[in-house]
Amino acid sequence: MDRTLFKTLLAFAGAVLFLYLLYAILSPFLALMIWAGAIGSVTYPLYLRLLARCQKREIICAGLMTTAVTLALVLPMIGMMIALSHEVAIAYHYLERLTAGSDGMTVDRLLQHPLLTPLLERLQPFIDPFNLDLEGMLLPALKQGLSVLLNYSTGVVKNLLGFVLKMVLLVITLFFLYKDGAYFMQRCWQLLEFNQQLQARIVDTVGRVLRAVMYGVILTCMVQGTLGGLAFWATGLPSPLLFGTLMALCAPIPFVGTALIWLPGAIYLLTQGQTAAGISLIIWGALVVSSIDNVLRPLFISTNAKLPILLIVFGVLGGFLAFGLSGVVAGPLVLAVVLVFLDAYRADSILPPAQGADSDA
Repeated sequence: MDRTLFKTLLAFAGAVLFLYLLYAILSPFLALMIWAGAIGSVTYPLYLRLLARCQKREIICAGLMTTAVTLALVLPMIGMMIALSHEVAIAYHYLERLTAGSDGMTVDRLLQHPLLTPLLERLQPFIDPFNLDLEGMLLPALKQGLSVLLNYSTGVVKNLLGFVLKMVLLVITLFFLYKDGAYFMQRCWQLLEFNQQLQARIVDTVGRVLRAVMYGVILTCMVQGTLGGLAFWATGLPSPLLFGTLMALCAPIPFVGTALIWLPGAIYLLTQGQTAAGISLIIWGALVVSSIDNVLRPLFISTNAKLPILLIVFGVLGGFLAFGLSGVVAGPLVLAVVLVFLDAYRADSILPPAQGADSDA
């Protein structure tokens, strides 16, 4: 074997091994770093304004911003996870009783309610060829979904010390992102050696996608979940925090979204004879909970952003299924940056001007 080729392969193998070891060391903290980077990037303009008022005192300014983010986001999230674990456990045990029929109400009885019978009769010709067992399908699906939430939320509570430690690390990471983020980014650009045009496109794309995800998706879903949870509380349905959280998780799903949660709740109220509450929940859910994203999304995302909403939705859902909660942010970013590089290759603009001139020569 040629000595030069052998040295090249050896260096390549060493680099791959180094990258693997680096990934093994950082992998437990990747989700934490993704969320810290997303929060830091979105709030960085506020940090720059505060830095100007603090007369360029970076440590003081970074400390103030980190404290504000902790009080506004981190502490409420810890409290919500503890409360959510309690409600998920109650709902899961209720579904177990519903499966056994011990509380006198089964899915089969619900489907035979006079309000649903005409609709099911119309759907029956389409259902019969598939031999669908609605009761056998609905309850296992609901129990499986709640089981995932139950395991996740109770796992957080049982391992509360580890969860709090991760939150502390997130806050520390956020502090150094504010303080040294610009320096790190400058070193990264020097290492990558992209031309100025491609750098600007990447920065602009990442900023737009992060704003779209954090404001246009996450914040909108949180508002929809809050409004839906309040409706469940007002109509007397159990576990409003749990079902509000489920509505927030279902909100990005095209066409159906939050209706996957509030519509069965309204049907349940109607089957229990609470007609006014059921109709009120349907009206509130259709006109407010499911429709408010049409108002909030353009409000949170600038009309000049020209964001591919479909790309963001697929990135959010696919990232969530692939990587969990951190994939909500990572998924759209990966898709958007890949599109930027594809456009750059197509335009032959990925190389710096000097290298491009040498290759042309």
